[in-house]
Amino acid sequence: MQSPPSPRRGLPAPLAIGLFVAFAAVLLLVTGDFVVKGFDVRGSVFGAGGPSMQQNAGSAAAVQGGPPPAVMLQVSQLKARIAKDPHDGVALTQLGDLYLASSQFARAIPYYERALVINKGNVAAKTGLEQARIGLAQAAKE
Repeated sequence: MQSPPSPRRGLPAPLAIGLFVAFAAVLLLVTGDFVVKGFDVRGSVFGAGGPSMQQNAGSAAAVQGGPPPAVMLQVSQLKARIAKDPHDGVALTQLGDLYLASSQFARAIPYYERALVINKGNVAAKTGLEQARIGLAQAAKE
């Protein structure tokens, strides 16, 4: 004599698939949010948009010893971003990087420090701050 068939256990397949898809979507959204917040990713190296052809063009200002117009434009764009959002750690770090690249160590340090107040895990700001302090110390020795 055969035993009666056991009752089916679990959710019906269409419901299980729907729940799985919903769970996966929520998991992806939460993971993406953690990545954005963890790395403080907003904008790009060139600000909110990409570089324009006009920014890449050279000029007589660079030949005369002043910063190229593209650099001055980037500095003004970053300052505007910081004025609009003082907690924009990316813009603060990028502005510090510009000053560091031009050996203006004393000007770079406050921007790196502000970026680190916003995001203590900002590796670029930590590295830039260390390099700016070393550069400032070496400049004082000379």
